[in-house]
Amino acid sequence: MSDLLVEFKQDKLIVSEFGCPTMVFQLVDKFPLGYMVWNIGKHHMPEGYLPLCRLSPRQPFPGGKNIEVETLRTMKVDGADVILDAMGYGPNTLKEMEAFIEKYNDAKPGSYLYRRVKRIKKALPYMRQIQPT
Repeated sequence: MSDLLVEFKQDKLIVSEFGCPTMVFQLVDKFPLGYMVWNIGKHHMPEGYLPLCRLSPRQPFPGGKNIEVETLRTMKVDGADVILDAMGYGPNTLKEMEAFIEKYNDAKPGSYLYRRVKRIKKALPYMRQIQPT
């Protein structure tokens, strides 16, 4: 894993990493309407920053998740790493996370599903603080 090059310019956060495209995020204080947490993994963002994206209105195929890279946002939040860690398991919104826990809450301890539920449960309080209802 390479090191991130992070630069702050006015209201922008610029993140560069060898072998990856440079990402330019507008810094925001509140979770913007129409946005979702961008599941890029915690190792692609500076600690404490949560990447947010908006899906493109045109998708290449049903179920596609192309994003509008020119509209990236980020916000500094407690638990950003915890949220991104939970996102790696599929659910990307507060509603999806709650539904996942409801469905798999009785997973057998030690199982893959049990570990997923634990990570998502850990992220829920942070998601409830930031995500609009």
